[in-house]
Amino acid sequence: MSSEPLSAQLVDGLQGVFGTHAGRRRSGAKGFCAVGDFVANGNAERLTTADTLQRNKRSAVVARFSIGGGSPMAPDNGPSVRGLSLSLDGNHEFVLINTPVFTARTPESFLAFLKVRAPDPQTRQMNAPAIAAANAANPDWMPQIAYLRDNPPPASYATSAYFGVNSFVFTNRQGQKQHARWTFEPVAGRVGLTMEERTAKGPTFLEAELRERVARAPAEWRVLLQIPRAGDPLNDAVAAWPADRQTVEVGRLRITGVQAAGMAGACDAQMFNPVLLPAGIDPSDDPILAIRAEAYAVSLSRRSQ
Repeated sequence: MSSEPLSAQLVDGLQGVFGTHAGRRRSGAKGFCAVGDFVANGNAERLTTADTLQRNKRSAVVARFSIGGGSPMAPDNGPSVRGLSLSLDGNHEFVLINTPVFTARTPESFLAFLKVRAPDPQTRQMNAPAIAAANAANPDWMPQIAYLRDNPPPASYATSAYFGVNSFVFTNRQGQKQHARWTFEPVAGRVGLTMEERTAKGPTFLEAELRERVARAPAEWRVLLQIPRAGDPLNDAVAAWPADRQTVEVGRLRITGVQAAGMAGACDAQMFNPVLLPAGIDPSDDPILAIRAEAYAVSLSRRSQ
């Protein structure tokens, strides 16, 4: 048994799979910054007193788009997770991914997922039979694996939906509480790459594509809260709620600028803490959500290594 906190073990696990890259995040190592705004439409007022969701509230946004995993050379045309992290006025932060489920149900299961994928120190090759056996033994890993298998990589960061795989608890002025999950739905529609486009685009195109896109017009997302029904799992990051559940559109995100190529960005020093929340929103008891801030802090502390 390791004497390290579980949060540090998770970061160790990421480094075991992807190596250590000085100055880079241990997860989402390949990414870039963007800026924009979020405007609330007031539809969330019946659910929460959160100031960021009150009618016509405009919040300045610092954002980061990324490729999942700890490799700064991760291919943009590969079948991996895409991420979007946001800070609204510095007091309401989001960590979203483009799959409606997370990798594993618990931090311990996620650690096992990483450990079995660590390459051999000599050959630098993964043990495919061991991974296949571990996949079969851990069914909570399969929903995200299946989603990535069945859905093509996005053609643009602006044509991908992003999901808050954890639920949060929203409290309104009457003290009523409601679990809900975030979905950011692209106004441009969900557009993926064909196999031919994946080859033609190559491994590095997403950042330049988004920079060029927002130079013409903002990239926009409809911001939705999905409301569960009785019996839906509230604290399980690998269980997506059915698509027929009620959704409430609560605002719109616009990305209006992308950091200049090769230059530092406004998000570089930010951790993005998904439990940095305004009054009126609280984290759920999801164990994946509970460990995120601590693990991100460990990653932040190691960026100079």
